[in-house]
Amino acid sequence: MQRVSVSVRPLLRATASAGRPHVCLPPSRAFGTSPSWSAVDHRRAAGKLQIVTIDDKLAQFNLDEMIDTRQVRVKTADGKISSPIDLRQVLKSIDRTTSHVLQLSKSGEHEFAIVQVVERANLIKQIKEKETAQRRVQHAQKEKRPKQIELNWAISSNDLQLKLRQMEDFLRKGKKVELLLASKRRQRKASTEEAEALLKTLREKIQEVGAAEISPMEGAILRQATMTVKIS
Repeated sequence: MQRVSVSVRPLLRATASAGRPHVCLPPSRAFGTSPSWSAVDHRRAAGKLQIVTIDDKLAQFNLDEMIDTRQVRVKTADGKISSPIDLRQVLKSIDRTTSHVLQLSKSGEHEFAIVQVVERANLIKQIKEKETAQRRVQHAQKEKRPKQIELNWAISSNDLQLKLRQMEDFLRKGKKVELLLASKRRQRKASTEEAEALLKTLREKIQEVGAAEISPMEGAILRQATMTVKIS
């Protein structure tokens, strides 16, 4: 008789697996507090620096097709004003790469806008001159603002020497200086004697530099106080 060998191990494994309960795992998901990539990309895009071109700056003028009326009156080099003419005709008569038609009159001021043919280079020059003037005004306003130096009533000796050098440097450059005195949180509180000694040191240095307090000290000792000094 022929012997037949039968393996029962896979059957046992299948039976054992069938006896175990089947566990369904929930689908994985990101935490609600984690932003999606699209949100991150959106924030990055919003934070990019805006690049302003010369054409963007020229948009402050009413030029070419942006002129209010389709019929215009052209101001010539000798100051004369032409009869109404179609704007498209004026635009066709100029080199659009080097020239523009500029509206001189205000919007709604005339039935036909008064315009003039101008060189693009001259408009760019006007813009640069205006920006230079604005920067000068901003610089002058910044220079008028007093320089501020913050000091802790319980300031260390080394830090005080640094602040005194800063004050002297500003004063010798003709700047007005505001000394802002206050106690810092979570730091040692100065005693009345220390605060009075600090004021004495400051006033001695102010006198040494040749400056003076231009107004009485505002505030109170060991509280917030401001001293304003300048070389007269």
